[in-house]
Parts: sequence; C-alpha cells; structure tokens
Amino acid sequence: MFITSQVETDGKKSLLALCFDRDDGRELWRHDFGFGVDQRTHKKSNLAVNTPAVTGDAVYVAFGNADIARYSHDGKLVWVTRYIPTFGDPKMAWGYGLSPLVLDDSVLFPWDHHTGPCYLIGLDKKTGRPAWKKDRPIGTAHATPLVVEHHGQTDILVPGKNRLTAFDARSRAELWKYGEGEGPFNGEIIVSPVYGDGMVFLQLWRQSQIHAIRLAGERKPPVPVWISEKPGPQEPSLLYYRGLLYALMDNGVLVCLDGQTGRENYRQRLGGDCNSTPIASDGRVYASNNGGTTFVVEAGRDFKLLATNELGERITASPAISGDALIYRTDSHLYSIGEAAGR
Repeated sequence: MFITSQVETDGKKSLLALCFDRDDGRELWRHDFGFGVDQRTHKKSNLAVNTPAVTGDAVYVAFGNADIARYSHDGKLVWVTRYIPTFGDPKMAWGYGLSPLVLDDSVLFPWDHHTGPCYLIGLDKKTGRPAWKKDRPIGTAHATPLVVEHHGQTDILVPGKNRLTAFDARSRAELWKYGEGEGPFNGEIIVSPVYGDGMVFLQLWRQSQIHAIRLAGERKPPVPVWISEKPGPQEPSLLYYRGLLYALMDNGVLVCLDGQTGRENYRQRLGGDCNSTPIASDGRVYASNNGGTTFVVEAGRDFKLLATNELGERITASPAISGDALIYRTDSHLYSIGEAAGR
C-alpha cells in the first residue's frame, strides 16, 4: 500500500511517501520528500491529499504544492519535478488537489493557475521532464482527468474551466468541449468524472447539476442525455455501479439516480458531513462520513441500510479496494477491513 502524508515536528512540516505491507500493515519504507513551496490549505486538509498512481515498476506521488515524483516499489527515488519554480506560484486557495494519471507514453499532471498560464502537461516517465505540453484556458481545478477507451479510440477527459474537454490520448489533439465556461476565472471543480456503459457522468462547477453524456465514435462530440434537477456534491466524486449513479452529498445525504434517465430513485440521509467518495463491491455501496462512520447500503433502486461501522477517527480520504479487503485511511491510521487470515 502506497500513501503520502504530511507531518509537522517542532514547527517544521514534512511531506512523506510511505509503503506498507498489504497483508499485515508493516511499514516497509518511508521517504522524506522535502517540503518545497508551502501552499495554503483548508483546516480539514493538508498538502498530502493526492492519490498515488502505481504501475508494475513505478510509484508516482504528487502533493498539494504541485510537486510530483517517481519511486521504485522498494522506495528508491527516481526523479522529482516541482512545478512552481517553473510555472510560478498559482496561489491556490486550498492546495493543488488532483492526482497523477499514467498514460502509455507519459504521466499526466495538468497545471492550473488562477491567472495563467495553464497547461495540460505530460511528464517523461524516465526523467520527469515535460515530454509534451498544451495550452489551456485560465482557471483552476482539483479534479483528476479520466482516460476512457471507447469505439476503438482512447480519450483523455479533463475537467475544469466550467467544461469537460476531451483530448486524443496519443496525439493530444483536442476533440471536443462540453460546457461553455469563458473568462479569466471560469470554473473550479473538485468532483472527478466517472464512466460506465458508454456514458460519462460529470459536474461542471462546485455543487452544480449532474450531467450525463454518451460518448460517440470517430472523434465526434458526445450526445447529451440528461441533467439532474438538483445539484450534485461539492467534494465527493460520483459512483456509477450496476446501472445506477450514486451521489454522496457533502451533508451526508445519499442520492441514487437511474444512469440512463437521471430519474431519482431515492434521497436518504445517512448522517454527518462527508468528503470522501463512496465505493461499491459485491452488491454493496460503502459511504463514509467525516466522523469515522461507514454506512453499508445495498446496491439497488430501493434504499436498504445493511450495516453501520465506526472507526472512531475522521475519514476524509476515499477508501480503496484490494482483493477482499477495504483499505481506509483516517487522520492517523491505516485500516484493512476484511476477513482475518486463517478464518
């Protein structure tokens, strides 16, 4: 298990990359990344909110000050790239929250700035130096891009600027834009898009309505399918599972929508403020609130609460699924939830 963390000792902040054994939780290695340029963060957050990306031979970590690095699986630091010395201080309100995305030929880590310039940037996997760069409109975003294979093509879907923009994953040519954001500051988005059954579900702005679009072949623009009547969440990303779209609202309300029509099946209060994205597995939806409670809901059009579990410590990070285990990161612990070995 690879994670990042921010710690503070005697007033000095450090950013760490850590590796733990998945089966027994032993710490295998840690590396002090070095702090780089500090950035303002929200009181409930820090600069270690970005999710690492892992391949067969590499671990890519990023931090809220737009620093990104590659490690080997055994903890050897391969390279470090720091965006702010190159592109200037973006003066982000709450840190730089998107996560790196591994492509066939590069690592995608976009650069957004309140006043510009803004770029879509692919880093060389071996050196960390920019391998390619495309200009983007001015604006900020904390949502991670999405790679989608469909109709014999591979697209990069990039949220932000009050729009969703599609690029060809190989040529990086812009294919289409959905949404019409314009102006010097035209869209901040936290919720990442999700894909399923030929459709993309997204939001264009913080707490904006949910949009469903159907992807088309031959590099053509998508077909709009539906727009929700009510706004979606501000921070938790959407979940698409077995034909249904789940939206965990920041106030602890779980909403279930039909994926094809947008019709609302239910809107049920779970309780407590929420920031993490819900996940699903084996016919169950898992939604956690900031108080450390995870609600287990039966997947389906009718609401049925199956269980409520307490970890006793704040959960704002989205859990991960590994085999038959659920991995939770609280403020100061990692938990592996599943059947104990030998049982």
